[in-house]
Amino acid sequence: MGRVHKFGPVLAEGVPEGERERRLPEATVQAIDDSQLGMVWTASAYGGLEGDVRTLSEVAKALSRYCPSTSWVVNNINGSNLLAAKFPKAALDEVFGSDPGAKLASIFAAAGTAVRTEGGYLLTGSWPYGTGILHNDWAILVAKELDGDGEAVGGLSLLVPVADLAIEDTWHTVGMRATGSRSAVLREAFVPEHRVISGEAQRSRESATDTTLPPLLRTAAIAAMATVCASVVVGIGQAAQALVIAEAPKRGIAPSRYTSQPESQTFVSALGKTALTIDAAELHVNRAAEVLDEAASTATALPDAELCRIRGDAGQAVNLTTIALDELMWAHGAGAFAESNMLQQYWRDANTAARHAMLNPRIGQELYGGSFFGLDIVVPSL
Repeated sequence: MGRVHKFGPVLAEGVPEGERERRLPEATVQAIDDSQLGMVWTASAYGGLEGDVRTLSEVAKALSRYCPSTSWVVNNINGSNLLAAKFPKAALDEVFGSDPGAKLASIFAAAGTAVRTEGGYLLTGSWPYGTGILHNDWAILVAKELDGDGEAVGGLSLLVPVADLAIEDTWHTVGMRATGSRSAVLREAFVPEHRVISGEAQRSRESATDTTLPPLLRTAAIAAMATVCASVVVGIGQAAQALVIAEAPKRGIAPSRYTSQPESQTFVSALGKTALTIDAAELHVNRAAEVLDEAASTATALPDAELCRIRGDAGQAVNLTTIALDELMWAHGAGAFAESNMLQQYWRDANTAARHAMLNPRIGQELYGGSFFGLDIVVPSL
């Protein structure tokens, strides 16, 4: 957290450029490297910080106060680094052996196809929304494996150097613009076998009880990523609340006679309700993080029902935060929509991030509700 606040002013200074150029400024990328914040979920065996879920959750919330896009990119780097731990040692040595600070991206959409060839696979596809792909070193891409007749026979997860990718400028959004989440494109690129694992191996939770591994590598990776993604959004809500509170004494309430917002009991009551909503959102991500860390530390496999609840926690956290942000926009007044006002960017960024598939509140609610009755799980991985 000390590193976050040390480098935070650099991140905040880069926000206008990031918005304008739709990518992180080079100074921001350098700050991520210098602070090692992209290494929280890198194993210590490769020089990483090997932190836990609660640590990265707190980092994400704090980073969002300075630059939401940076928080989202750092979250994705760490989550991708954790997913990479499923690959064989030869692949990890190649990625992290000489570069402990290697930055990875991961794109879950199975938008590619892979055909077996001698020594590996030929990979073709176009993968959208590669968070931070402009600044990453490696990417984990998902593809369908095709047999000789062109029929799908399974799913694969493949590690590819970003230098091998063509990057298409497809990221034109109202929020999270600086993440530069453009499309990655390949045409029959060779991927050696040691950098390819099955989709089942990528999603596997067999390591949960392996006491030869450190707690980080026993952590349920997908659930951890959902928790930290939600933490980014919660952090944006906290930043927006802090801005509204700081500005309130200097702002009146049109068309009333109130010359300072805190003079209005309506304003302070609404603010109290909104603050409690954001507090509730944080409690959801904190609960999820603590459950994941406790299970990892004790080498306990979490049951599907608990993982369904964690997905519900993540969805509810972002749902509550977006509701609170709407209320904060009302509380601040029409000036909240000025381009020069950071509040409108918080609002745009949070609402964009909250729509990530992993955070879908309705699916989270369905998973959690279904867990009470042992219903079939409607997502491929928890």
